[in-house]
Amino acid sequence: MAGVGLVGVGDMGVQMLPHLLAAGFTVTAFDIDQTRRDAALAAGARIADSPAAVAATADVVITLVMSDDIPAAHFGAHGVLAGLRPDSVLVIGSTTTPGMIDDVRAHAGDGALLADAPIIGGVRYAREKAVTFLLGGCDEASRRATAVLEVLGKVERVGAFGSGVRYKLITNAFVMAAEVGLREALDLTDILGGDYPTALRLFQIGPMAAVVKRALDADNPRPLRASAQDFDALLSVVEDPALLPISAAGRERLWAAVDGDPDYEPMFIDLTRRTTARQPYRR
Repeated sequence: MAGVGLVGVGDMGVQMLPHLLAAGFTVTAFDIDQTRRDAALAAGARIADSPAAVAATADVVITLVMSDDIPAAHFGAHGVLAGLRPDSVLVIGSTTTPGMIDDVRAHAGDGALLADAPIIGGVRYAREKAVTFLLGGCDEASRRATAVLEVLGKVERVGAFGSGVRYKLITNAFVMAAEVGLREALDLTDILGGDYPTALRLFQIGPMAAVVKRALDADNPRPLRASAQDFDALLSVVEDPALLPISAAGRERLWAAVDGDPDYEPMFIDLTRRTTARQPYRR
């Protein structure tokens, strides 16, 4: 059974780790947070002292870090690429930008076996082995990555290396517009003097039922800030945000929701609450 490396044992990684162990993989993990490392050790993983050390032990390395953390996790003397063996596969599971993925390729060199596999689905989906990976990579990298990723959910191969990130941004443009539309519909509820329970009940009658169900799912936690940052990544790939006016307006509204109260860090479910309403309706 192949050895799997896991760099990033946060909200998603901690849910995926037990599935990898249950499938018989030997898992070596690293996270910059000591509490997360301790949790991974308690779950049955081996713990390394750097991303490079993880890569040195693994046949397939999966990195699950925030986009801004990709350089620190992958580059330099202690990064994944420093320890990646010539016959090992690196799978980047982050939602990031084409530019960042191109940087990883440039640092790794043309001979490295790389795949990008950003994830559709949140914490609950990871816990239930129901996420979908948008997999980009050459035939060999994709085949070997799939053997591991299919233990964690569904794999949709979408093209060459870098295609996964590009299609994740494309799908985000659609999904996130619907999510911000939910918040705007509740803004209108405030303006017209309606109540949220009635509005949310009516939203679930029509075609937006899936969006509302996801927003109300307390078992699928996600910081709203992370969704706002996804809008930043999405708009960074176009020279002029006016080319994507719905996304540009959505980013503005979502950051207003995140930053509305400096003493409160909203979660995604707060989109359905007056904690993210506009002033003077916020409470």
